[in-house]
Amino acid sequence: MDFRRLEAFSKVYECRSFSKAGQLLFLSQPTISAHVIALEDELGVRLFDRLGRVVLPTPAAEILYTHAQDAFGILEKARAEILLVNDRVAGDLYIGGSTIPANYVLPELLAKFTRLHPDVHLRVELGDSHDILGLLSSGSLPLGMVGAKVPSSDVAFEEVLRDELVVLASPALAEQYNAAPELTTLTQLPWVMREQGSGTRRALEQALNAVGVNIRKLNTAISVESTESVMRCVLAGLGISVTSKLVAQEFLEQGKLVLLEVPELHMVRSFYLAYNERREMFPAARYFLDFVREELQARENHVPAQSRAQEK
Repeated sequence: MDFRRLEAFSKVYECRSFSKAGQLLFLSQPTISAHVIALEDELGVRLFDRLGRVVLPTPAAEILYTHAQDAFGILEKARAEILLVNDRVAGDLYIGGSTIPANYVLPELLAKFTRLHPDVHLRVELGDSHDILGLLSSGSLPLGMVGAKVPSSDVAFEEVLRDELVVLASPALAEQYNAAPELTTLTQLPWVMREQGSGTRRALEQALNAVGVNIRKLNTAISVESTESVMRCVLAGLGISVTSKLVAQEFLEQGKLVLLEVPELHMVRSFYLAYNERREMFPAARYFLDFVREELQARENHVPAQSRAQEK
């Protein structure tokens, strides 16, 4: 079975389009069609139903796609391990990140790692903690960094970083309600709230529960699905919110936002490296896991990191 034909078939399956598959593989649409037809002739089955512009995979295509991905994975693993013979870390590094780690922690780590290992190709999946953990549990992702830990028989967690959560308001709102509000006042203030599944929301909920306040008692003015949306809403004066100090620092220094001091709400949460223990990691993922462990430990100790990824 020809590798190029399988690659063309897989892209059509993923895109549900012959033309889009051709664009991604830098091949003409007739060439993509020819590869798929050749596979259909070889297997004696139809792989796609073409309903106008809609391309739907047949049951045979579902089976072939699953095994094709296994085959691609084996070939990629072989390539990566062969390169390791010459002390070169290479291959695909597919990693997931929940909102805060993906935007404020991973970029610097990935940049440093790829400077050490330029043959590694990156792909980052962004979602909230719930989404990323779901992908890890299903085996769709080998590795992730998240802001929430949940019981799982498949996913292992390693704490790698601690993050302080702070309550923020626009200067006008802070002046109106006092920059050091009482805990009981918080339930009356308008809130900009993250969606269910967010690690930030989970941390706020746990902190409120610890002082006997149900998160449902908060006056939610608006619910949003990203940290960026939270910040824009708070900047606009729609309400107060909780977010990572990593995110808030720049806005606080510029005076665009004000920190609300709420002594009863001490919110420190952890970021975790999470990985599926039942899925074998490719070399690039294994090396990155070691690299992150050592790099973040070195930051905590304020000493230069000597990563095993560099030594190997």
